[in-house]
Amino acid sequence: MSGSLAIDLEAVSKHYTIYVRRAGGLKDKIVSRLTGRPEVRETLWALKDVSLSAERGATLGIIGANGCGKSTLLQIIAGILQPDGGRIAVDGRVTSLLELGAGFSPDLSGRENVYLNASLHGVPRQVIDQRFDEIVAFSGLEAFIDSPVRNYSSGMYMRLGFSVAAHLDPEIVLIDEAFAVGDEQFQRKCLRKIHDFKAQGVTIVIVSHDLLLVERLSTHVCLLDRGRVRTFGPASEAIARYHQLAAGGDEISSEIRWGTREVTITGVRILDERGQDTRAFKTGDTFRLLISYGTTRAVASPIFGLALFAENGTHLTGPNTQMNRYPIPLVNGAGEIEYTVRQLPLLPGQYAISVSVYDESLLHAYDHRNRVVTFAVVEGGSSERFGLITLSGEWTLKSRAQVESN
Repeated sequence: MSGSLAIDLEAVSKHYTIYVRRAGGLKDKIVSRLTGRPEVRETLWALKDVSLSAERGATLGIIGANGCGKSTLLQIIAGILQPDGGRIAVDGRVTSLLELGAGFSPDLSGRENVYLNASLHGVPRQVIDQRFDEIVAFSGLEAFIDSPVRNYSSGMYMRLGFSVAAHLDPEIVLIDEAFAVGDEQFQRKCLRKIHDFKAQGVTIVIVSHDLLLVERLSTHVCLLDRGRVRTFGPASEAIARYHQLAAGGDEISSEIRWGTREVTITGVRILDERGQDTRAFKTGDTFRLLISYGTTRAVASPIFGLALFAENGTHLTGPNTQMNRYPIPLVNGAGEIEYTVRQLPLLPGQYAISVSVYDESLLHAYDHRNRVVTFAVVEGGSSERFGLITLSGEWTLKSRAQVESN
C-alpha cells in the first residue's frame, strides 16, 4: 500500500447464501429428504472484484441503486465485515457514521451513553471529559442528556450518535446516509462538520442517494452496479453514468446518454453572433446553442434544457424552456430549438454543455446527452480574472458629504 493512500482495495468480494427453499424444523428437514426435495440455495455476490483507493485527505463518494453493495463496502472498510476474497488495507483511525447510536444502552442516560460509545471507539474517559460539553452542544440535547435514551425519539438517538462519532479525532470517516439525521438545522451542522474534516485533511468515504451532495463533497466517486464497480473517477462522470443506468441504459457507450427517444436530440451546434460554428468566445460575446431534434410520433409539452459545467465539474446553471416560460405545445417530426445568450458572462476557461429533452413533469427523459459539446472562453473580453463569471456591475464612490446630502 502506497504511503499516500489511506484506503486501498484490490479485487474485494463478499457473498451471502440465499435460501430459495429452506426446510424449517427437524420434521421439515426429514420430509424434504424423504421426498427428494432438498434445500435450494443460491449465492448472492454483494461485492465482486471491487478495486478502488482513496488518498489521504480525499473525499470518496459511493453511489448506486439500492442493493448494489454500498453499505456492505463501507462495513468492510470499517472492519465490521470480512471480505471473502481480495485484499483491503486501511491506514488510519476510523470513525464510522454507519449505524448511528450502535452500542447505546437504552437503560443508561444520554450522558452515560456518550462515555460508553466513546469507550467502544477506544477513546479514554479523560478525553471525553474535555469534549463532553462540545458533544452535547452539537447534538442540541442539553435538556435531555441525563434522561434514559429509551425515552429519546429516533431522531434524538441518532443525533447523539452522530455527535459522539464526529468528535473522536478520526483520520478516516465513513458516512452512510448520516445526513438524514435530525431537522434541517442539525443537517447543516453535520455538513459544516464534514467541511471541517475536509479542511483538516481527514479522508472521507460517503454513501448517499443525494447526488448533488455527493458531487459537491467528493473528489472522486465510485458507481456500484450489482456489486461491481461500473465507474470510478471524477464525480460528474460517475453521476452521469448513474443517471444513464437508472434510465435503463444498461450498456454504457462511449457517450453518456440516456432516455426513451420519443424525442431524439440529433445534433448540437455552438454558433457565434453571425451563425458560424465556433468553439471559442470572449467574455461578453453573443453565444448561441442550436439543438436539432426528431420525433417518432407527436409529443405534447416537451421541455428542452441545457446544463453548463466548468472544467472542474461545477454545475454553473441549468435553464430549460419551462423555467424560462417558453412553453412548447407540441413537437412532431424534425426541428430545431435555439438558446441565445446576448452577452456571455463567463470568464476565461474551458466549459462543457449537456442538453436534454424531458416530458412535462421533468421525470421522464426522452433524450439526455451529457457533456456533449465543449467550448472555451479566451482572454480579451474582460480584465477580470477571479472566479467563473462577471457580474458586469458598476462601482460608484461617494464622499461622506455626498451621502449625507442624499
